[in-house]
Amino acid sequence: MSKNTGPIIDLSMNSDSHATKGSQKSFDYSGVRINRILAYIVDVVVIFFIGIAASTVAAILGIVTLGMLSPLLAMLLAAIPLAYHTMTIGSSWNATLGMRLFNLEVSLADGRSLDYFTAFIHSALFYFTMAITSALILLVSLFNSEGKLLHDYLTHSSVHNKPS
Repeated sequence: MSKNTGPIIDLSMNSDSHATKGSQKSFDYSGVRINRILAYIVDVVVIFFIGIAASTVAAILGIVTLGMLSPLLAMLLAAIPLAYHTMTIGSSWNATLGMRLFNLEVSLADGRSLDYFTAFIHSALFYFTMAITSALILLVSLFNSEGKLLHDYLTHSSVHNKPS
């Protein structure tokens, strides 16, 4: 009997699956799980203060427009966390402010930076999975050595220590 070294059905994006196996970059994941939690706490505080400033502006605009813009402003306020994560992860920093504080960055499995579209999908999947599972989806990180979450797997990305 021959030993099967790969999947029976190759679902990779590349037609040459053997070329992609060696293209995954090796990252340092030591302490990532706890640093990722602490970074998210910092990000929640940053988003809170951005939300306070935006709420003040929205309240003033709501008063000035006699409430006509209030529904639109409410939707824009709800989009602040998604915009924050998309704009910071998709930037040249490859990290939110909290991630930068704890020396973390986000990149694709092959080491490339996330573009804004991928950063948007990454962030949207994070908030969507958090909402539908009441944050239980975070337990996924306990079952892999890299501390990856479901949205990391779905976007082929990883949060890792920034190379020095």
